[in-house]
Amino acid sequence: MLHRFIGILAALLFGCSTGLAAPAPASPTHYTPTDTILILGAVPQEIPPFVEAMTAPEKKSLWGIPYWEGMIDDTPVVVAITGIGKTFTGMTTTLFVAEMKPRLVLMSGTGARIDPTLRTGDVIVATVTYEHDYGSLTADGMVYRPMNGPDNGAEMENAFSPPAELLARADDAIAAYEGPEVSANGETYNVTARRGVVASSDLFGVTTQRIETLRTRFDVDIMEMESAPLGHVAVSLGVPFLVIRAGSNIAQEAPNDDYLRLGPIAARQAAHFTLHLLDYL
Repeated sequence: MLHRFIGILAALLFGCSTGLAAPAPASPTHYTPTDTILILGAVPQEIPPFVEAMTAPEKKSLWGIPYWEGMIDDTPVVVAITGIGKTFTGMTTTLFVAEMKPRLVLMSGTGARIDPTLRTGDVIVATVTYEHDYGSLTADGMVYRPMNGPDNGAEMENAFSPPAELLARADDAIAAYEGPEVSANGETYNVTARRGVVASSDLFGVTTQRIETLRTRFDVDIMEMESAPLGHVAVSLGVPFLVIRAGSNIAQEAPNDDYLRLGPIAARQAAHFTLHLLDYL
């Protein structure tokens, strides 16, 4: 009983602290930026719309990681695939930030729907991202705690937010957005875009207990495997970023079949909004 009380108390304390999300800066902290925007997707199906939108894209490789470089309208862009999960995302983001020195980083892709009112293809621009598998997994659920960084173990909140300036520009893009019509799950509708919350982990599927935790403690809209580690890197290294995610399948323990069916729809819608957003950046 004492163990359970301590776990609940720690979780509540962490839950109170997550409102103090660490914001990324409005401009890069540690380098003079180029004009380039770095666009990242986790898997191959999330990037073709960007390559197709480029003028004369060049396919290149950085330390074995393929990427495309070119112009979208008047904006120089680099588009790369991170790979799935937190480690691949942290690795790829850090490498490309150090090499390309972008003025900002965008992540575009899909995610499982935690908010049941979201439909397949509806777009979320993340105001905050969380790593929901950082802490201790107990018989009573997760016990969350702050992170410890490389600077003598200094604590860092497990909550990563874009700069307010970029979110304001995203708001303008959202207000002007006319979502395309899609058909999914037996319905036809126009997709919407709004602000929201995204949580990440190295888990493809999660239990109903974890889904309830994400809803009640973190007010999560979409769950996936890459946005929070990207935010973690961006905040830690002082790089502006935005996360754009479109809902695919409903969050569940075994999402494979639903993801394979709905993921391509969501990937296209996330990219469609991100291309629209570029006009505001």
